[in-house]
Amino acid sequence: MAHYQTKSRRQILELMDRNPDQSYTADALAEALMAQYGADAPGKSTVYRLVGKMAEEQLLHKSEQEGTRCALYRKAGAHCHEHLHLKCLDCGKLMHMEEEQSALLLNEIFKKNGFTVDEYRSVLFGRCGCRAKGGSEQ
Repeated sequence: MAHYQTKSRRQILELMDRNPDQSYTADALAEALMAQYGADAPGKSTVYRLVGKMAEEQLLHKSEQEGTRCALYRKAGAHCHEHLHLKCLDCGKLMHMEEEQSALLLNEIFKKNGFTVDEYRSVLFGRCGCRAKGGSEQ
C-alpha cells in the first residue's frame, strides 16, 4: 500500500534516524517531537496513528515495554531481520548482535529444539555493564 511522505512522517523518521538505538513510547515520541519542532510538531493522536502504520511497514520496530503492555518503537535497521538484539535493562541501550554470533546461536536453537526464531522480533534482555562504568553496584 502506498503512503504519502507527510511532514509529520518525515519528522518522526528524522528524529528516529538521529537516535537509532533509542526506544520511545508514542507519548515520549510526541514529547520529543514537541521539544524539537515546537508548534510545528505533529499532535499526539497523529503520532499514535503514524507509529502504528510505520511499524506495520517495518520502518519502525515495535516491542513491548518490560512489565507493561506499553508499546515501544525504535528505528528499524536495514538488516534487523538478520540478527538478534540485546537490550540493557538498566540504561535501555539496544545493541545489534553480530550476524555470525546470531547465526551460531539460532542454528543451535534449531538443532536442539526444531524451533526457528524470528530474528526481527527477538530481543535478549540483560545488562551491558553501564552500571559498572558509572560506579554503581549491580
